[in-house]
Amino acid sequence: MHARMGARFLLFAGALGVAGSVSAGELVESIVARVNDRLITHTEFEKRYATTLRGAQTGSDQTEARRKLLDEMIREKLLEERARELSVAATDAEVEEAVERVKRQYNLATDAEFDAALAASKLTRDELKRQMRHTITLQKVIGRDVTSQLDLSDDTLRPEYERQKDKLYRVPDQARVGEIVLRFDPNDPAARESAAARIEEARAKIQGGIPFAEVARDTSEGNARARGGDLGLVSKGELLPALDAAVFSDPPEEYPAPVLLSGSIHLLRVTERKAAGYRPFSEVREDLKRRLSDDLYDKRFGEYIEKLRRDAFIKIYDPALAKAEEKKEEKG
Repeated sequence: MHARMGARFLLFAGALGVAGSVSAGELVESIVARVNDRLITHTEFEKRYATTLRGAQTGSDQTEARRKLLDEMIREKLLEERARELSVAATDAEVEEAVERVKRQYNLATDAEFDAALAASKLTRDELKRQMRHTITLQKVIGRDVTSQLDLSDDTLRPEYERQKDKLYRVPDQARVGEIVLRFDPNDPAARESAAARIEEARAKIQGGIPFAEVARDTSEGNARARGGDLGLVSKGELLPALDAAVFSDPPEEYPAPVLLSGSIHLLRVTERKAAGYRPFSEVREDLKRRLSDDLYDKRFGEYIEKLRRDAFIKIYDPALAKAEEKKEEKG
């Protein structure tokens, strides 16, 4: 089942009950909207809206916030109808498991702590279980009708990899870099000349056969001195521009000319060059699958809800909400 399903589309935390089909008792109350034979009553809507105001920022446009809430509640009614058509429902075991997850999530070790937390949220155990049953049922519908239909095979992923690899998986030129650094006061020309002379001495030792790492440990004043000057694998663009240009020179050089900066001079050794390329498909397959799954799920879920809406009788009776919905449809 899709991991983001509950968080993104099934925002039922404030729903303390599920409206059923039309009954004589409900007809005495004003109706906000009708979805086939299911009603969204004024009391139900305002209760959810109050919960929405407590739980999140709705912004200054209250009409738009109320329209979005109504849209969400209409989706729920459509999914409830589909659950009835499919004979889908949450089991008692699934509800109990969901309740236990809530306890673990909030570190509620005892029943007393659990009941106190529910009371603080103005909930009873039965109300929480009713919410859980409702949410799980609708998740099952979406899992059956949407998530299970997503095609995330390699035949789908490979073309997406080719389209996205420049943006997501490009690897720049890389090289392993060793560095000997000598520092000086930028306002002291003599100190600068002394550092340059010492770098040349280090260079001569290396040319004479002394290993670079040994000279670096004896001479360098850089942070990598203890590692024999080893900076590890460096990507193009990662270093200061002057150092980057020396490391990735064309043609490549193992020992480029010393690089003089404002307060330091650097002798570099460049090995293990790797040309720019792309991370292989096998390495990024799961990342690509997650990305495509999110995008594809959003698209398919939207299409699915639109089809349910087209096939349903939906009537908004609240004048302000009906007008807001008309404006939204006009904007397309």
